[in-house]
Amino acid sequence: MKLRLHVHRVRSGGWCADIDDDNDRQPDDPYWCVDEWPTLESALTAGCARLAELARTTTPSRVSGYYEPALAA
Repeated sequence: MKLRLHVHRVRSGGWCADIDDDNDRQPDDPYWCVDEWPTLESALTAGCARLAELARTTTPSRVSGYYEPALAA
């Protein structure tokens, strides 16, 4: 499985980071997603850390919907 980290601007002014399977992208059901990081750096740092955790998992599970930033830490 090839997971990828995608970071993009959200309309509210923050950054969104999500991780999904590059072969089966399901925007409504990612492996991990957090909206509204205050900076690009914080979104990349958290996303890379979570991607490293998922890479060590035999069978990562998807999450439905989105986490709130407070729950992602």
